[in-house]
Amino acid sequence: MNAVLLRRWAMSVGVTALLLWIASRPTFYASTILSPFLGVALLSIFLILLRTRRDLRELCVVALLTGTQYYLDVRLLSYPFKLPVLISFLGIAGLATLAIRAIWASEADRRTAYLTLIPAFLFVASEWFADYFLVWGERVRPKTLDLYLYSFDASLHIQPAFLMGQLFVKAHSFATVSLLVYLALPVGIGLVFAGCVMRDRANAIPAVVAFLITGPIGACFYMMFPALGPVHIFLAKFPWEPLTLDQVRHLFLEPIAVAGERNAMPSLHAAWIFLVFWYARKLSLVERIGAGAFVFFTLCATLGTGEHYFVDLIVAIPFTLTILAISQMISVRGMPVPWAALGSGVGGTLLWFGLLRYANHFFWVSPLVPWFACACTLSLGWYCAGGLERGATNAESLEAEAVTV
Repeated sequence: MNAVLLRRWAMSVGVTALLLWIASRPTFYASTILSPFLGVALLSIFLILLRTRRDLRELCVVALLTGTQYYLDVRLLSYPFKLPVLISFLGIAGLATLAIRAIWASEADRRTAYLTLIPAFLFVASEWFADYFLVWGERVRPKTLDLYLYSFDASLHIQPAFLMGQLFVKAHSFATVSLLVYLALPVGIGLVFAGCVMRDRANAIPAVVAFLITGPIGACFYMMFPALGPVHIFLAKFPWEPLTLDQVRHLFLEPIAVAGERNAMPSLHAAWIFLVFWYARKLSLVERIGAGAFVFFTLCATLGTGEHYFVDLIVAIPFTLTILAISQMISVRGMPVPWAALGSGVGGTLLWFGLLRYANHFFWVSPLVPWFACACTLSLGWYCAGGLERGATNAESLEAEAVTV
């Protein structure tokens, strides 16, 4: 056996053993393997593996490693077992297999292999660290601005979160599907990223950057406008006992002390799913339809669970535009600073914060005012996103011409 083969075998065994060891640590098992949301995040790695290559040998490796992890953790170490744990085991095995693929890849395939492996790992790592930001946010901002958001929603002369919550109670199947899609957000992110790797390579790196920076940047905005969602304010009264419009109109708006994670404004779930839809635009028809379904059911779940106000989803639009602009600046070579998109994104988000906090009464002049503000935000966001796409296309054309010359 020559030195190259020996090194590859040693690296493959070492990476596999390291991942199996990490997954068998008591703290990691309790916080990650048993977590439904992190389990889905790990499952997305396995789906990335399948989307980028369907290889019977790799599937055999995944099956072997999944069985080994089950034997170590459940049989030998007697850790608690639930059926979703198998999803986490499958994800760990998928990550190990992606690493092995990269180690054994030929020179021609190595770039694709690492382009698949590294983002897949970072997606899950970012989910794992998210809880620490949220716990820190609750300590830093003990009071929330939920009443201001609730007032805006009521100024629409309907209360979308309460209406969707009531629909969830009545239509159990619809609620179940929406919640499953909501929890499967990492799957949508992983599949669209893998689709970009296979069919739209120019957008693969921008997609990775966008998905990864959304969390940290969003956490900063959480601190500017801390909020939880109506279910945390109304508790058992949600969704059947909202205040009347007259009561909300005369509601005294002030920061209130409420326990919980400050992760409502803007809705990062909405922002991530908007990004999924955006980066799926050049993929297959099936993938585009799937991305559209993810958007619909995720937005329904954000409201139906009471975790968000309707305005959280609206403010997610300029926030998403901010993420797209920053991502393209970082990852597209020759891309000039997209001042229009960046300014509209950051400015639009901060403008909403200011109006909601200091000029909330303005939205009660007429129901047309808040609806018009929402429509303008959606239209401006879509227009500026189109400008970003044209700018990226021009930058790629100039780069190609320079290489040709």
